[in-house]
Amino acid sequence: MLANPNRLRVLKALEGRELCVCDLREVLGVSMSGTSQILRELRSLGAVDYRTQGKLAYYRLSDPSWLELAETVLERFSAIGTDSR
Repeated sequence: MLANPNRLRVLKALEGRELCVCDLREVLGVSMSGTSQILRELRSLGAVDYRTQGKLAYYRLSDPSWLELAETVLERFSAIGTDSR
């Protein structure tokens, strides 16, 4: 599930802060429905929590360990991408 770069980008974007869906859509550069799908998947994993305020939903990491996991996966992707073997 965390092999999807956009899911990892959402986790990184939420580092130490809370963002609304519209802000996360800008971070990802994908449609609102695409962003909502990614957030649904992360919620089903338990990686993010959300609250609503009026018509907006604000997301945050449910636990800092999700960010650590995302950073580890991103580092591994980076290492694979630069590996010349």
